[in-house]
Amino acid sequence: MPVGESKSIRRSPWTGAQYKLLKMIAPKEPSTMDGSAFLAKGKLRTLLGDGFLEEIRGKTVIDFGCGEGSEAIQMALAGAEQVTGLDIQTPLLERGRVRAKEAGIAERCRFVTAVDEPSDVVTSIDAFEHFNDPEGALAIMYGLLRPGGRLIVSFGPTWYHPLGGHLFSVFPWAHLVFSEDALIAWRADFKTDGATKFQETAGGLNGMTINRFERMVRNSPFEIESLEEVPIRTLRRLHSKWTREWTTAIVRARLRKP
Repeated sequence: MPVGESKSIRRSPWTGAQYKLLKMIAPKEPSTMDGSAFLAKGKLRTLLGDGFLEEIRGKTVIDFGCGEGSEAIQMALAGAEQVTGLDIQTPLLERGRVRAKEAGIAERCRFVTAVDEPSDVVTSIDAFEHFNDPEGALAIMYGLLRPGGRLIVSFGPTWYHPLGGHLFSVFPWAHLVFSEDALIAWRADFKTDGATKFQETAGGLNGMTINRFERMVRNSPFEIESLEEVPIRTLRRLHSKWTREWTTAIVRARLRKP
């Protein structure tokens, strides 16, 4: 029996039929969201604006959910006084340390699993759709800021985006067409981590929507300086308050700790 034909396939004939269709559509792991959108300006300038790197010059920054540290290193190279990359995945942190050393900024750019000192700025980039407990993560970010400090957020795609299923987006909105069981069974053909739900996959998916993020932020102690939806370029003319869940590329927010 193929790896993908796991317990979920045997559990339901309907899931098995979906799995077989998925294998026909995408026999190999898809290469969606490969980072090519950031080639012209770089990821930080594209997601956070041209003035972001100037804004953090001389400031202390925590990059919450830093991964391998590419953005943390870029912030340090741009002149931030101290950058702390924070993540729970120790192999990724070690890669960040190696890269910071190679860039000659290891003293100003560290990578850790926990931090006590508050900072001037906390960044969260491409993470809010992945946190297992996003409300809890937002509360932790609040605690990591000095009074008057800012949380700068950019994330997406959100759940109803055409590619909101990330890896599971074998075609637009595939994650909404196929069942979770079928998609997980299909994924098991090329991933061996034993995940049985979206949230158990590497990085996790929490189904974050724009409405949920807005409610979460408005119910927090943060002051909202800006909350912005950037439309998908090809769907810009269709973007409105009624269609935003389906036509927004990324969500950006600037929040201030009083």
